[in-house]
Amino acid sequence: MSNLFDLSGSTAVVTGSSRGIGLAIARTLLAQGASVLVNGYDEAETAAALKGLREQYPQAVGERPRIAALAGDVTDADLARGLVAEAVHVFGHLDHLVCNAGIDIIKPAVEYTPEEWDRILTVNLRGAFQPAQAAARHWIAQGSGGSVTMTSSIAGAVGIPTLAPYAASKGGINQLVRTLAAEWAEHHIRVNAVAPGYVANIMDSVTAHDDPASDRRINVFTPLGRRAAVEEIAAPYAFLASPAAAYVTGSVLAVDGGYTAT
Repeated sequence: MSNLFDLSGSTAVVTGSSRGIGLAIARTLLAQGASVLVNGYDEAETAAALKGLREQYPQAVGERPRIAALAGDVTDADLARGLVAEAVHVFGHLDHLVCNAGIDIIKPAVEYTPEEWDRILTVNLRGAFQPAQAAARHWIAQGSGGSVTMTSSIAGAVGIPTLAPYAASKGGINQLVRTLAAEWAEHHIRVNAVAPGYVANIMDSVTAHDDPASDRRINVFTPLGRRAAVEEIAAPYAFLASPAAAYVTGSVLAVDGGYTAT
């Protein structure tokens, strides 16, 4: 039973992992023994994340490096395919994909422009599907299975004002997960999502919330009474990639302190 959560010898790609929750996911997978390819939109930020991770974790598994990086926009189909190809090239194989890249613009629904709507849906939804599709094509061609974990949100399950396109994208993620899980199960590909609640200090120089009254409301409506640390959000991704989740597919796992339970 002690080996159920061990990821030693496995490999993963984590999109949107140059900072915030994605970087915490990469750290968590590395801590459990996996090799990880990190990805961020910004090349300099991705290089900084790679440098930091290499300073923290052992550098090689046998003759292969344990940590690599490929910067780029997940809305680019070539980049999505490149992530899979690079992981296979560097690590020798690919076992897990985490589709975490995402953006948000917070404003009243009546104020969004068509361009803002399209950008959020493209990054959050197509930017999750394309890497998943590329990974699935690889696994099907190889005759091997794998796991895909996407990042959803409580906004995909409950109405939160000023998040209209973001909420629509995360609701789409939830249904995409269920559909792909049903379609790819015969190929031994598991597809799940983690739906985080409110998170504290997810990136440097960004406050948790500018309005203290709103912050108090979040704490009141979260049964555990606080925001999550990024490490608490990241840990379930390791579970969903691990042998402990071998019979888990098509699930959207709420990691929200009970917010959607009330």
